[in-house]
Amino acid sequence: MNARTRLAALLAGAALFFAACQAKDEEPAETVFTSLLKLTAADPADYDSFGLSLALDGDYALVGAPGYNGSGDNRGAAYLFLRNQGGADAWGLVKKLVPDDPADKDMFGISVAVSGDTVIIGASGADGGGIDEGAAYIFSRDRGGAGNWGQVKRIAASDADDGDGFGFAVAIDGATAVVGADGADGGGVNRGAAYVFYRDQGGAGNWGQVARLVSRDPADGNQFGFAVDVAGDLAVVGSPGENGAGVKRGVAYIFSRDMNGADAWGLVKAFSPGDASDRAWLGTAVATDGVRAVVGSAWDDGGGTDRGSAHVLGPDGLGTWREIKKLVASDGRDNDLFGYAVAIEGDFVVAGAGWARGGGAERGQAYLFVRNEGGADNWGEAQRLRADGGRNEDWFGAAVALDGSHLLVGATGDDGAGRDRGAAFLFRKR
Repeated sequence: MNARTRLAALLAGAALFFAACQAKDEEPAETVFTSLLKLTAADPADYDSFGLSLALDGDYALVGAPGYNGSGDNRGAAYLFLRNQGGADAWGLVKKLVPDDPADKDMFGISVAVSGDTVIIGASGADGGGIDEGAAYIFSRDRGGAGNWGQVKRIAASDADDGDGFGFAVAIDGATAVVGADGADGGGVNRGAAYVFYRDQGGAGNWGQVARLVSRDPADGNQFGFAVDVAGDLAVVGSPGENGAGVKRGVAYIFSRDMNGADAWGLVKAFSPGDASDRAWLGTAVATDGVRAVVGSAWDDGGGTDRGSAHVLGPDGLGTWREIKKLVASDGRDNDLFGYAVAIEGDFVVAGAGWARGGGAERGQAYLFVRNEGGADNWGEAQRLRADGGRNEDWFGAAVALDGSHLLVGATGDDGAGRDRGAAFLFRKR
């Protein structure tokens, strides 16, 4: 089963894996982040999958709910929260975001990102001029009135085609956005691509395409663009279906804005770990803070089956990118999918393992790693986080976001008062 099919199963509310047994777990490690509150939709409904995608920037938290029906079927929505809305650290809802042109099965909110006063939201099922071409939507604060968050533009690939899934992954930093289209065929089938857009490209306030990124070794089923991130002059793109020297080992690509020319977004590094194994799907999650990157490999067996791993990457003294550390869970078990979601900022990395037992069955966990924990540049595990009141099949850790003093973790299987309505748990640095 490919990674896209696995995600579709999650959206349908089906468990991906079934634990053979339950075991008593150790208590979490020392506390770095403390639980603050639980975010939910103002209008929750069954199978909304609220929390499947997350973003944090400053005082804003953005949560996608691609399974939200609205007045149709899986149209999708995203919810924007503000830190001091309704009181100090209250994180109240500012705006429920939906596109100006909602349609059934758009899955608006399958991916989300926020940077300052700008939000980008993916809708990989949007039809455009065909079927499932995909789209991404830009929203801005004060658009349509002071304090309002209004739609600025719907963007699409310059070479949009049926089944591309443009918007399956999105990222934004300042005036630069990157959008993944893992289903783009590119002369084959599901080879994938990622597209770079700039604000004011093609006119004031416009978001215009400036680059199309592809694998150095394009082949059917690569799904290049399954995950993307951008910070400063660096963009990271996952190509989890790429074979490498085996079968579906996965490759992560790092691009730099001015490599090979101004705004050329040339390739800096194509990363595959030295201990790569078949069907590890490296690159289903990627993150960068502009200095380093982290890449998830959730189906890495790691001495068992699908235990998962994550890889911290950075430049050496000569500017050559290399692997700094391979991260694994201290309590890893089969089918945990550690590394299905990753985030990085400064000296902190967070890896989600949404299918870890977590004291039950598929309750999920998230792991915090700190740069010098256990030695210089060691990136040791410092904390294991769980949801307050977690239940079986919550999938806490299916998405993670990290910014400043806050950490956000999605639990898209959280039932609430129904079934798989979803939630996001906010933690604050102690």
